[in-house]
Amino acid sequence: MKTVNVEFSQITPRVLKAYYYSDGKNFKKRHELRERTVYDYETELITYSEGGMYIDKVYYPVSRGDIILRRPGQTTRGVLPYTCYAVILDLMDNTGKDSTTYDFHKPQEYQQYYSCPSLDRIPPVIKASSFEQYSVLYDAILKEYINPGPDSATLLKGYCLQLLCRLSREALHHECSGRDCSAYRAMIKNVMDYVEQNISKRIMLKDMAAVAGMSPNYFHRVFAKAMGMTPNEFVISRKISRARELLATTGESISDISLLCGFDNIAYFSYVFKRYSGITPSSFRAAHSYPVRQP
Repeated sequence: MKTVNVEFSQITPRVLKAYYYSDGKNFKKRHELRERTVYDYETELITYSEGGMYIDKVYYPVSRGDIILRRPGQTTRGVLPYTCYAVILDLMDNTGKDSTTYDFHKPQEYQQYYSCPSLDRIPPVIKASSFEQYSVLYDAILKEYINPGPDSATLLKGYCLQLLCRLSREALHHECSGRDCSAYRAMIKNVMDYVEQNISKRIMLKDMAAVAGMSPNYFHRVFAKAMGMTPNEFVISRKISRARELLATTGESISDISLLCGFDNIAYFSYVFKRYSGITPSSFRAAHSYPVRQP
């Protein structure tokens, strides 16, 4: 199967099928469904489980709040009992498959396998940080799919893009693995909070490592693996995000904003801002703030 590289902004998902699988709770433990091939992008939110799932022969025990993402070309076999929301996507709305007759059990053409950083980082199974929020989103997709209105196609695209964006961001916080995963997540959250609280200061690697309780070198490796960026890249990205907010919502001078975001050299601030944003701070302000005209 050919892999097609895309920008995440190019994705325009269409729902091929959405349903709620409730019958799974009526089976005895370890009841295995028949193995099948995955032809399109399939995602599920587990709402109850005492079972698991095979994806490409690898067994994943699943529990309430786990989210599944299967890709074209994979094989899967459910191990009951479990219940879930399920949504199947035509990721680029270009397969020509009819959602009214779609049947994922029947042999059919594979959807192309799409690759971009935001998609690639999402693992086959990921734990939702908020079951309630994802439940609301999957439920909205299901209701719009089974009771379509004049704007349903647009709403469904928006819901599905929101889902994919949230899963991608969720994955940034789940890339550590093994027994230390939960400890790493707690540590990384502490470091992220520290950065937000000290955004106006110069934040060094040793400072973040001290918050994490690790040596600088070890902290650098753990953080980069979990977040997909180095600690310094994270700090710069948060400083530039804060600068954008201040430029768009306040009348503070650019030099003052530079200081508020921890840059004591306005020329360096302007250089870094343009590198990350594509335009200068003054151009960004002009593009994102409403000009006040004097009478």
